[in-house]
Amino acid sequence: MTDPLTDKQRAILGVIEAHWRAHGVSPSVSELATALDLQKSTVHEHLMALKRKGALVHVEGQGRSWRPASWPAAPEPRIPIVGHAAAGVPSLALEQIEGWLSVPPGRESQEHFALRVRGESMLGAGILDGDLVVVRRQSLATDGDIVVALVDDESATIKRWRPHGPTVTLQPENPAFSPLTLPLERVRVQGKVVGLRRDYA
Repeated sequence: MTDPLTDKQRAILGVIEAHWRAHGVSPSVSELATALDLQKSTVHEHLMALKRKGALVHVEGQGRSWRPASWPAAPEPRIPIVGHAAAGVPSLALEQIEGWLSVPPGRESQEHFALRVRGESMLGAGILDGDLVVVRRQSLATDGDIVVALVDDESATIKRWRPHGPTVTLQPENPAFSPLTLPLERVRVQGKVVGLRRDYA
């Protein structure tokens, strides 16, 4: 580092380090601004100054990637595992982080999360009990999408989305399971399944 840091820059660096330790990801510019009672434009100026001084590194165009330069290496991109969803009978969705899943660059944004599958109703789509599915947050789905659907605001299930008029069928991919047809107002799309992770013993 060639130039000394100002008190404000040291404060920003400290918040970034603490956030990484607590959450495994960099704070956003908005979060830094709130924590330090600064304007976002001011925070951005300090971030760029810290980068010029060699105190911070980040990936251009990638959010939440500011990292102290003194740290050994950029951690793998990852997304939170936020409970489980049933591929079978809907089960309670627990919106709490249970762990982290490493993912390819570009999927580590807040728009993605992972759920562990319980049940065998999606075997025909290659989704097995115990798999982790990568889900992109979205509230809309098109016919044929595999989605995480919330039923009656309490039960999450993974099914193929088959809308028809005022109702929707949550279609399994296993003939041993029956489709579930419900009024649209009882079902909310939480996201679309865009990836799959499986461990082999």
